[in-house]
Amino acid sequence: MTNFRLKETVASQPPSRRTPASAGFTLTEMLVTIGVIGILAALLMPALSGAKSRANSIGCLNNIRQVGLALTMYAGDHDGYYPARRKLTNAWPTLLLSYYKDPKILKCPSDSFASLPVGTPVEFKVTSQRSYVINGFNDWFRSELPDADYQKFLAWKWPTGMRESAIPNPSETIVFGEKKKGSGHMHMDFSQGKLGNDVEQIDQGRHGSSNSRQGGANFAFADGSARYLKFGQSTAPQNLWAVKDEWRNVAVKQQ
Repeated sequence: MTNFRLKETVASQPPSRRTPASAGFTLTEMLVTIGVIGILAALLMPALSGAKSRANSIGCLNNIRQVGLALTMYAGDHDGYYPARRKLTNAWPTLLLSYYKDPKILKCPSDSFASLPVGTPVEFKVTSQRSYVINGFNDWFRSELPDADYQKFLAWKWPTGMRESAIPNPSETIVFGEKKKGSGHMHMDFSQGKLGNDVEQIDQGRHGSSNSRQGGANFAFADGSARYLKFGQSTAPQNLWAVKDEWRNVAVKQQ
């Protein structure tokens, strides 16, 4: 009798109180859900992109600071002189390698390079896969060297590099900057190109904005510090790549 009553009770429940065996989304509900997800993704993507850009900029700033410190340590071991102006595997990336040690230090996290074959010599890796360019200090050499010696300097044959103690404003003189993607330049030279390397080869706006002129870049200075400068601040109101006042006090307009 009890079992019969239980069955009768269940059977007599109104249809509205019964739970279907399976429940699913209607087409309208599914489209609304997809639309909401799309809106949320559109709102979140710029924030995530901005966070990644800031992280890359911070990582780049740390890397370029380490390269600047490697330069300072090199000068300490070489009578106060920076590496001489040389090409390819005799240039600063190789000469400083024992100080910065990890070749990855030469790469900005926002920069990318093609993969090299297994077994590629480290000397080639650090010269070809790098984001940074060193100051060539050719305003100082042009002023200090006789014409014949300066021609040797331009031909990559001058025996010594810049003397660290000859920089009167080390906290405001750039030693490393970010080069433009695809640039093969080792040094920032005022005398090369139509407008000089400080305009044509330096990436002034790698970080901070999709519009490069609203962004900025990282620079290492002769005192061992490093900092982010907004677009154009490395060359105006003073040109921080220069040592001599007659070059420093001529502001350069970025193209």
